[in-house]
Amino acid sequence: MAPTRILTLNILLGGEGREDRIAEVLRRSGADVIALQEVRDNGLLPWLAGGLGMEAIRGEPSDGRDLGLAVLSRLRVLDHRNQRHEGMLRSHLRVTVRTHQGSPLRIHVVHLAARFGERAKGEARRTRELEAVLDDVAEEPPAPHLLLGDFNSLAPGDGLEATEFFRRMAALRRDGLLVRQSDGWMVPVMADGEAPSVGARWRAHGIDPRLLGGVPVLPWVTGPLTSALPRSGTVDRMLGRMIERWTVPRLTGAGYVDCFRRLHPRARGYTCATWLPAARIDYSFASPDLAPAVVSCEVLGGRGRMGHEVAVTASDHFPLVTELSV
Repeated sequence: MAPTRILTLNILLGGEGREDRIAEVLRRSGADVIALQEVRDNGLLPWLAGGLGMEAIRGEPSDGRDLGLAVLSRLRVLDHRNQRHEGMLRSHLRVTVRTHQGSPLRIHVVHLAARFGERAKGEARRTRELEAVLDDVAEEPPAPHLLLGDFNSLAPGDGLEATEFFRRMAALRRDGLLVRQSDGWMVPVMADGEAPSVGARWRAHGIDPRLLGGVPVLPWVTGPLTSALPRSGTVDRMLGRMIERWTVPRLTGAGYVDCFRRLHPRARGYTCATWLPAARIDYSFASPDLAPAVVSCEVLGGRGRMGHEVAVTASDHFPLVTELSV
Protein backbone atom coordinates (compact mmCIF):
# COMPACT_ATOMS: atom_id res chain seq x y z
CA MET A 1 0.00 0.00 0.00
CA ALA A 2 1.26 3.49 -0.85
CA PRO A 3 2.83 5.52 1.96
CA THR A 4 1.01 8.54 3.38
CA ARG A 5 2.51 11.82 2.08
CA ILE A 6 2.34 14.90 4.28
CA LEU A 7 3.53 18.30 3.05
CA THR A 8 4.20 21.55 4.87
CA LEU A 9 4.56 24.93 3.15
CA ASN A 10 4.56 28.57 4.20
CA ILE A 11 2.73 30.26 1.31
CA LEU A 12 3.89 33.82 2.21
CA LEU A 13 1.31 36.45 3.13
CA GLY A 14 -1.77 34.61 1.92
CA GLY A 15 -0.30 33.55 -1.43
CA GLU A 16 -1.89 36.49 -3.24
CA GLY A 17 -0.81 36.84 -6.86
CA ARG A 18 0.71 33.35 -6.81
CA GLU A 19 -2.40 31.21 -6.52
CA ASP A 20 -1.86 29.17 -9.70
CA ARG A 21 1.76 28.46 -8.85
CA ILE A 22 0.95 27.35 -5.32
CA ALA A 23 -1.77 25.05 -6.67
CA GLU A 24 0.66 23.58 -9.19
CA VAL A 25 3.32 22.91 -6.53
CA LEU A 26 0.76 21.19 -4.31
CA ARG A 27 -0.66 19.16 -7.19
CA ARG A 28 2.78 17.98 -8.30
CA SER A 29 3.66 16.93 -4.75
CA GLY A 30 1.00 14.21 -4.67
CA ALA A 31 0.51 14.94 -0.96
CA ASP A 32 -2.37 13.34 0.94
CA VAL A 33 -2.28 15.98 3.68
CA ILE A 34 -1.05 19.56 3.25
CA ALA A 35 -0.19 21.87 6.15
CA LEU A 36 -0.10 25.55 5.20
CA GLN A 37 1.16 28.60 7.07
CA GLU A 38 0.36 32.31 6.48
CA VAL A 39 -3.13 31.54 5.18
CA ARG A 40 -5.57 34.43 4.82
CA ASP A 41 -9.34 34.50 4.54
CA ASN A 42 -9.03 35.55 0.89
CA GLY A 43 -10.71 32.64 -0.90
CA LEU A 44 -7.48 30.77 -1.70
CA LEU A 45 -8.04 27.90 0.75
CA PRO A 46 -11.48 26.83 -0.54
CA TRP A 47 -10.25 27.31 -4.12
CA LEU A 48 -7.30 25.01 -3.48
CA ALA A 49 -9.52 22.47 -1.72
CA GLY A 50 -11.93 22.37 -4.67
CA GLY A 51 -9.19 22.07 -7.27
CA LEU A 52 -7.29 19.36 -5.38
CA GLY A 53 -10.34 17.44 -4.18
CA MET A 54 -9.47 17.90 -0.51
CA GLU A 55 -11.19 18.88 2.70
CA ALA A 56 -10.05 22.21 4.18
CA ILE A 57 -9.64 23.14 7.86
CA ARG A 58 -8.48 26.64 8.87
CA GLY A 59 -7.05 27.75 12.19
CA GLU A 60 -7.51 31.38 13.20
CA PRO A 61 -4.34 33.04 14.58
CA SER A 62 -3.90 33.78 18.28
CA ASP A 63 -2.99 37.43 17.74
CA GLY A 64 -6.27 38.32 16.01
CA ARG A 65 -4.57 39.30 12.78
CA ASP A 66 -5.06 37.73 9.38
CA LEU A 67 -2.27 35.14 8.99
CA GLY A 68 -3.30 31.70 10.19
CA LEU A 69 -2.79 28.00 9.64
CA ALA A 70 -4.67 25.50 7.50
CA VAL A 71 -4.76 21.83 6.58
CA LEU A 72 -5.96 20.30 3.31
CA SER A 73 -6.64 16.56 3.36
CA ARG A 74 -7.76 13.95 0.86
CA LEU A 75 -7.75 11.43 3.71
CA ARG A 76 -10.72 11.13 6.02
CA VAL A 77 -10.53 13.77 8.79
CA LEU A 78 -11.49 12.20 12.12
CA ASP A 79 -11.33 15.38 14.21
CA HIS A 80 -9.55 18.72 14.46
CA ARG A 81 -8.92 21.49 16.94
CA ASN A 82 -7.42 24.97 16.68
CA GLN A 83 -5.74 26.01 19.92
CA ARG A 84 -4.91 29.66 20.54
CA HIS A 85 -2.74 30.99 23.35
CA GLU A 86 -2.14 34.43 24.81
CA GLY A 87 1.25 35.72 23.68
CA MET A 88 1.37 33.34 20.72
CA LEU A 89 1.26 35.03 17.31
CA ARG A 90 -0.27 32.18 15.32
CA SER A 91 -2.10 29.18 16.71
CA HIS A 92 -1.65 25.43 17.02
CA LEU A 93 -3.81 23.47 14.60
CA ARG A 94 -4.27 19.77 15.35
CA VAL A 95 -5.91 17.49 12.76
CA THR A 96 -6.38 13.73 13.03
CA VAL A 97 -6.69 11.76 9.79
CA ARG A 98 -7.04 8.10 8.87
CA THR A 99 -4.02 6.96 6.86
CA HIS A 100 -4.03 4.70 3.80
CA GLN A 101 -3.25 1.82 6.12
CA GLY A 102 -6.30 2.59 8.26
CA SER A 103 -4.46 3.93 11.29
CA PRO A 104 -5.34 7.28 12.88
CA LEU A 105 -2.56 9.84 12.66
CA ARG A 106 -2.37 13.13 14.51
CA ILE A 107 -0.79 16.12 12.75
CA HIS A 108 0.14 19.23 14.72
CA VAL A 109 0.78 22.30 12.57
CA VAL A 110 2.67 25.31 13.93
CA HIS A 111 4.23 28.54 12.73
CA LEU A 112 6.55 29.93 15.37
CA ALA A 113 7.28 33.65 15.44
CA ALA A 114 10.11 35.16 13.44
CA ARG A 115 10.76 38.30 15.54
CA PHE A 116 14.52 38.12 15.01
CA GLY A 117 14.94 41.55 16.55
CA GLU A 118 13.74 40.34 19.95
CA ARG A 119 15.75 38.78 22.76
CA ALA A 120 17.98 35.88 21.67
CA LYS A 121 17.01 36.63 18.04
CA GLY A 122 13.46 35.54 18.77
CA GLU A 123 14.36 32.16 20.28
CA ALA A 124 13.00 33.20 23.68
CA ARG A 125 9.57 33.87 22.17
CA ARG A 126 9.67 30.77 19.97
CA THR A 127 10.52 28.62 22.98
CA ARG A 128 7.53 30.01 24.89
CA GLU A 129 5.25 29.32 21.94
CA LEU A 130 6.61 25.79 21.59
CA GLU A 131 6.03 25.09 25.29
CA ALA A 132 2.37 26.03 24.83
CA VAL A 133 2.13 23.60 21.90
CA LEU A 134 3.79 20.80 23.87
CA ASP A 135 1.38 21.42 26.75
CA ASP A 136 -1.50 20.98 24.29
CA VAL A 137 0.02 17.72 23.04
CA ALA A 138 0.49 16.43 26.60
CA GLU A 139 -3.18 17.02 27.42
CA GLU A 140 -4.28 14.49 24.80
CA PRO A 141 -4.06 10.70 25.02
CA PRO A 142 -0.67 9.47 23.73
CA ALA A 143 -0.74 8.65 20.02
CA PRO A 144 1.70 8.65 17.08
CA HIS A 145 1.93 12.17 15.68
CA LEU A 146 3.86 14.63 13.54
CA LEU A 147 4.72 18.15 14.64
CA LEU A 148 5.54 20.22 11.57
CA GLY A 149 5.58 23.65 10.01
CA ASP A 150 7.70 26.80 9.86
CA PHE A 151 9.75 26.96 13.07
CA ASN A 152 11.88 30.00 12.08
CA SER A 153 14.75 28.36 13.95
CA LEU A 154 18.04 26.65 13.16
CA ALA A 155 18.98 23.18 14.37
CA PRO A 156 22.32 22.64 16.11
CA GLY A 157 24.95 21.76 13.55
CA ASP A 158 22.99 23.12 10.60
CA GLY A 159 24.75 25.50 8.24
CA LEU A 160 23.74 29.02 7.30
CA GLU A 161 24.63 30.85 4.08
CA ALA A 162 25.19 34.10 5.96
CA THR A 163 27.85 35.72 3.80
CA GLU A 164 26.03 34.95 0.54
CA PHE A 165 22.87 36.44 2.08
CA PHE A 166 24.65 39.65 3.08
CA ARG A 167 26.32 39.89 -0.34
CA ARG A 168 22.90 39.69 -1.98
CA MET A 169 21.48 42.32 0.39
CA ALA A 170 24.44 44.60 -0.39
CA ALA A 171 23.81 44.23 -4.13
CA LEU A 172 20.15 45.14 -3.65
CA ARG A 173 21.15 48.16 -1.59
CA ARG A 174 23.59 49.35 -4.27
CA ASP A 175 20.88 49.00 -6.91
CA GLY A 176 18.47 51.11 -4.86
CA LEU A 177 16.10 48.20 -4.18
CA LEU A 178 16.73 48.28 -0.43
CA VAL A 179 16.43 51.82 0.87
CA ARG A 180 17.10 53.44 4.23
CA GLN A 181 14.14 54.77 6.19
CA SER A 182 14.15 57.55 8.77
CA ASP A 183 13.83 54.99 11.56
CA GLY A 184 17.15 53.37 10.61
CA TRP A 185 15.83 50.30 8.77
CA MET A 186 16.37 49.20 5.18
CA VAL A 187 13.16 48.16 3.43
CA PRO A 188 12.55 46.70 -0.03
CA VAL A 189 11.22 48.98 -2.75
CA MET A 190 7.94 47.43 -3.82
CA ALA A 191 7.13 46.89 -7.50
CA ASP A 192 3.69 47.92 -8.69
CA GLY A 193 1.86 48.66 -11.90
CA GLU A 194 3.13 52.24 -11.96
CA ALA A 195 6.79 51.23 -11.92
CA PRO A 196 7.35 48.17 -14.10
CA SER A 197 11.07 48.95 -14.26
CA VAL A 198 11.33 48.21 -10.53
CA GLY A 199 9.97 44.71 -11.11
CA ALA A 200 12.48 44.17 -13.91
CA ARG A 201 15.33 45.19 -11.60
CA TRP A 202 14.17 42.72 -8.94
CA ARG A 203 14.01 39.96 -11.56
CA ALA A 204 17.54 40.82 -12.64
CA HIS A 205 18.59 39.89 -9.11
CA GLY A 206 16.72 36.59 -9.33
CA ILE A 207 13.76 37.64 -7.16
CA ASP A 208 10.21 37.50 -8.46
CA PRO A 209 8.43 40.76 -7.48
CA ARG A 210 5.51 38.70 -6.14
CA LEU A 211 7.83 37.50 -3.35
CA LEU A 212 8.89 40.92 -2.10
CA GLY A 213 6.91 40.41 1.09
CA GLY A 214 9.48 37.80 2.01
CA VAL A 215 12.52 40.05 1.52
CA PRO A 216 13.63 40.92 5.06
CA VAL A 217 13.67 44.40 6.55
CA LEU A 218 17.14 44.93 8.01
CA PRO A 219 18.77 47.45 10.35
CA TRP A 220 20.51 50.02 8.14
CA VAL A 221 23.83 49.46 9.89
CA THR A 222 24.03 45.90 8.51
CA GLY A 223 24.64 47.40 5.06
CA PRO A 224 27.92 49.19 5.76
CA LEU A 225 29.03 46.47 8.18
CA THR A 226 28.50 43.55 5.80
CA SER A 227 28.97 44.99 2.31
CA ALA A 228 32.63 43.93 2.17
CA LEU A 229 32.13 40.42 3.56
CA PRO A 230 33.61 37.79 1.22
CA ARG A 231 31.72 34.56 0.64
CA SER A 232 33.38 32.35 3.22
CA GLY A 233 32.48 29.09 4.91
CA THR A 234 34.64 30.10 7.87
CA VAL A 235 32.76 33.37 8.34
CA ASP A 236 29.44 31.54 7.86
CA ARG A 237 30.33 29.18 10.70
CA MET A 238 31.43 32.06 12.91
CA LEU A 239 28.21 33.99 12.31
CA GLY A 240 26.17 30.82 12.74
CA ARG A 241 27.62 30.31 16.20
CA MET A 242 26.21 33.71 17.19
CA ILE A 243 22.63 32.51 16.61
CA GLU A 244 20.81 30.92 19.55
CA ARG A 245 19.37 27.48 18.78
CA TRP A 246 17.00 26.49 21.58
CA THR A 247 13.85 25.34 19.81
CA VAL A 248 15.01 22.21 17.99
CA PRO A 249 16.98 20.85 21.00
CA ARG A 250 13.85 21.27 23.12
CA LEU A 251 12.02 18.93 20.74
CA THR A 252 14.77 16.38 20.22
CA GLY A 253 15.36 16.37 23.97
CA ALA A 254 11.72 15.40 24.40
CA GLY A 255 12.24 12.43 22.08
CA TYR A 256 11.00 13.92 18.81
CA VAL A 257 12.89 12.89 15.68
CA ASP A 258 13.90 15.44 13.03
CA CYS A 259 12.70 13.44 10.01
CA PHE A 260 14.86 15.17 7.41
CA ARG A 261 18.06 15.08 9.44
CA ARG A 262 17.57 11.44 10.41
CA LEU A 263 17.42 10.41 6.75
CA HIS A 264 19.93 13.00 5.48
CA PRO A 265 22.67 13.39 8.09
CA ARG A 266 24.83 15.69 5.95
CA ALA A 267 22.48 17.34 3.44
CA ARG A 268 21.83 21.04 3.79
CA GLY A 269 18.10 20.78 3.18
CA TYR A 270 17.64 24.55 2.92
CA THR A 271 13.96 25.51 2.76
CA CYS A 272 14.20 29.32 2.73
CA ALA A 273 14.43 31.51 0.79
CA THR A 274 13.60 30.09 -2.61
CA TRP A 275 15.42 33.01 -4.27
CA LEU A 276 18.47 32.44 -2.05
CA PRO A 277 18.44 29.08 -0.23
CA ALA A 278 20.26 29.99 2.99
CA ALA A 279 18.71 28.13 5.93
CA ARG A 280 16.62 25.15 7.01
CA ILE A 281 13.75 26.50 9.10
CA ASP A 282 10.84 24.24 8.05
CA TYR A 283 10.68 20.90 9.85
CA SER A 284 8.78 17.68 10.29
CA PHE A 285 9.24 16.08 13.70
CA ALA A 286 7.95 12.57 14.42
CA SER A 287 6.99 11.37 17.88
CA PRO A 288 9.23 8.49 19.03
CA ASP A 289 6.55 5.88 18.32
CA LEU A 290 6.05 7.20 14.77
CA ALA A 291 9.71 7.67 13.81
CA PRO A 292 10.23 4.06 12.57
CA ALA A 293 7.42 4.62 10.05
CA VAL A 294 9.15 7.56 8.34
CA VAL A 295 10.38 6.30 4.96
CA SER A 296 11.18 9.61 3.25
CA CYS A 297 11.55 13.32 3.98
CA GLU A 298 12.49 15.65 1.13
CA VAL A 299 12.63 19.33 0.26
CA LEU A 300 10.69 19.72 -2.99
CA GLY A 301 11.52 22.11 -5.78
CA GLY A 302 15.14 22.78 -4.91
CA ARG A 303 17.59 23.44 -7.72
CA GLY A 304 17.80 20.45 -10.04
CA ARG A 305 14.59 18.92 -8.69
CA MET A 306 11.28 18.51 -10.47
CA GLY A 307 9.17 21.63 -10.21
CA HIS A 308 12.02 24.03 -9.44
CA GLU A 309 10.80 26.65 -11.92
CA VAL A 310 7.37 26.71 -10.26
CA ALA A 311 8.46 26.37 -6.63
CA VAL A 312 10.86 29.32 -6.73
CA THR A 313 8.02 31.71 -7.59
CA ALA A 314 5.19 30.06 -5.61
CA SER A 315 6.54 31.18 -2.23
CA ASP A 316 9.72 32.16 -0.44
CA HIS A 317 9.75 28.69 1.19
CA PHE A 318 10.23 25.31 -0.46
CA PRO A 319 7.76 22.59 0.56
CA LEU A 320 8.89 19.76 2.81
CA VAL A 321 7.26 16.36 2.26
CA THR A 322 7.35 13.46 4.73
CA GLU A 323 6.29 9.94 3.74
CA LEU A 324 5.02 7.49 6.34
CA SER A 325 4.30 3.79 6.18
CA VAL A 326 2.14 3.67 9.29
